[in-house]
Amino acid sequence: MLRIDINRLKRLTKFLDGFAGSFVRGGQSGNALRYVRGLLSDAKRKNMEGMLQRLSDPGQYQTLQHFITHSTWDSDAIWEQLRRQVPDRRGLLLIDDTSIPKQGRESAGVVRQYCGALGKIANCQVVVTTALRAKQAVWPLSMELFMPQDWCDDEDRRERTHVPEGLQHRTKATMAIAQVDAAIASGIEVECVLADAGYGDSVEFRRSLADRGLHYAVGVSKATKVFAGDPVFAVPKSRRIGRPRSRAKLTTRSPRPQSLEQLARNMPESSWQRIVWRKGTKGPLAAEFVILRVTPAHRWHSGQMHEKVWLICERTLGKESVRKFYFSNLPASIRRKQLVATTHERWAIEQHYRDLKQETALDHFEGRSYPGLHRHMALTALAYTFLEAERQRAEDGHMLSIGAIREAVTEVVVLMLFALGERFASRAAAFIRDPPKL
Repeated sequence: MLRIDINRLKRLTKFLDGFAGSFVRGGQSGNALRYVRGLLSDAKRKNMEGMLQRLSDPGQYQTLQHFITHSTWDSDAIWEQLRRQVPDRRGLLLIDDTSIPKQGRESAGVVRQYCGALGKIANCQVVVTTALRAKQAVWPLSMELFMPQDWCDDEDRRERTHVPEGLQHRTKATMAIAQVDAAIASGIEVECVLADAGYGDSVEFRRSLADRGLHYAVGVSKATKVFAGDPVFAVPKSRRIGRPRSRAKLTTRSPRPQSLEQLARNMPESSWQRIVWRKGTKGPLAAEFVILRVTPAHRWHSGQMHEKVWLICERTLGKESVRKFYFSNLPASIRRKQLVATTHERWAIEQHYRDLKQETALDHFEGRSYPGLHRHMALTALAYTFLEAERQRAEDGHMLSIGAIREAVTEVVVLMLFALGERFASRAAAFIRDPPKL
């Protein structure tokens, strides 16, 4: 048992050594290892003080704090390398954002906004993320703090929290497209992009994905309007006086646009079909669906035409049924069950966020600076990626959870703390890097 644990820590050290080139100074690599081990320790709160108390080679508090908040290494370089060496190179791209509640408004990006972690409007930071869903794994690819307009316009707060000079306010959808481009640039083959209505309601977001030749399956709100039949546009005859007319208008024989809520409400009961898309831990996952081809009606008054997409209307089972709606540009030939199954793979992002927060302390950072938070997030992603890689090493077909793997690593970190102590830190590090053959 001890030998297995030692090998696991050896693999952690080797994994982090692979990122040494992203640090401009030699001591920074050691601090990165110390910080990641702190994230994987048994500290109840993974702030600087809490982590240092649970490490066998803690070093100085000021040194580790400077490494995160004021040092010169670039967290973007960590992400670039991480994307290049993710073991799986093909899969579904999960786009979403997660919130981090904060006391006060002095931390970078904090405003009163919807906080998913609390389920209400509150002071929080919002982080836009991209992850790769491949087989039974989820790999983090990008994390970036959303900066509200008020923050970007406030020079005093920008200076106090070290917000980069050239950084401007961008919508979450714009940030997400930049993260998609980064994933593609790293050589990852994207089968389909999945996102909720916070992104799917953006016409520009959907259009940007389509322009890149990417498939998507995204949530949309019930107020979104579509043409259930083929819209008919024509340019009206020009008048004798004035400029010739050039803008196409909807003709009288064309179907009119309607909201998704109206469309679903008017569907006959016989149109709803029960579909089981996969087996869950408590039985088959199923709902009722109406699936049809529609034309989005965005800016139809201006004569704008859009490509047809799949509309997936979902109605949960039971008396208190809830309707949900999705657009997808997956091929017209796709089977209904496969379309539903692909769309529902977005569930993995919620578990991913829980693991990032519960197992690698994504939301434990207490600093206020913009660079400090991004460095913390990058190192959190390294810790998570290592745990996911360890989870994939299962040889007997029984794959453990991220939490179970983290507990196994934590046991070794605690063992080092009590068995070795700070006095033998250098000897322990050498032992881990090159354990004796048993």
